Amino acid sequence: MIPDYAKDIYPNPVQYIYGKPVFVFRDHRWTIPVIYIAGEKKLLKIPAKIVIFDRHKDSLSPLNGTEALRKFRSENGSFNDLTDIVMKQLSPRDDDWIVSGMELGLISDVVQFSSEEEKVDSDEPVSVYTDSSGAEHRIYHLGRPLHELSYKGALADTSHETVSEGLWEVLGWNPSKPGFAENVNEFILDIDLDFFTFIWDKYTFAFTGEVYEGEFISPCQSPFYEEYLPLNFIRELIKKAALLTVACEPSFCGGPQKARNILIDVNDYLLEKKLNMDAIQVDYTPVYPDE
Repeated sequence: MIPDYAKDIYPNPVQYIYGKPVFVFRDHRWTIPVIYIAGEKKLLKIPAKIVIFDRHKDSLSPLNGTEALRKFRSENGSFNDLTDIVMKQLSPRDDDWIVSGMELGLISDVVQFSSEEEKVDSDEPVSVYTDSSGAEHRIYHLGRPLHELSYKGALADTSHETVSEGLWEVLGWNPSKPGFAENVNEFILDIDLDFFTFIWDKYTFAFTGEVYEGEFISPCQSPFYEEYLPLNFIRELIKKAALLTVACEPSFCGGPQKARNILIDVNDYLLEKKLNMDAIQVDYTPVYPDE
């Protein structure tokens, strides 16, 4: 699945969950070349919708390289052109890759679930970005699935602002089932492992078993259903996605060992232990095409 020209950037082998390819790599901005590869392999149409689980918002406007982004799009740039942009122009803090992907013509709309509730509550639930070609992109800023699937949440309340802004249509979400439309598979499910962490002062803590059970295995109630597990929602997302990307982000998870432990827990609690952890590196030094 990984082309020969990209194997030095993505050393982890592609694995499969419910028949869907899973790309595991280190830094979140390297999602962008995976989208390019997915388009080449006809896994989905470009530009792609993305459903993201991430503690941070990664939708800042890029400060550098905007001309390079536009040039890549207008000239149908190559994979090497793209890796050069990601390596040299995008923020090493991985906070501008979403908008950059929109400028590159690779990303359409984004639905982000965040685990930083205070920051989500202070944001507008929907923001619109107009790229340099004039195309509009919607970014839906949601909280944790447990919250959004419950009364007054974005996935459970017809009066929620995101619903009138098209969230359910973008996801193909039907709360009365509850579940997704049968023909929905044109999106990427993207997971940043730092979603499963929280910060206190200068310390980063991984979710405990108690948090996983409380957040994903506790049933939600809404006008549409009496009991629906966030875990079922996530597994349905996996089944409907064209592919999965997992950014290990050891720098934002408290280091490589913590990132690995988080991936093990995510694999155990959410992914039915379908990933072969022995084959995965969470921290490595990529080799880029011009090196």
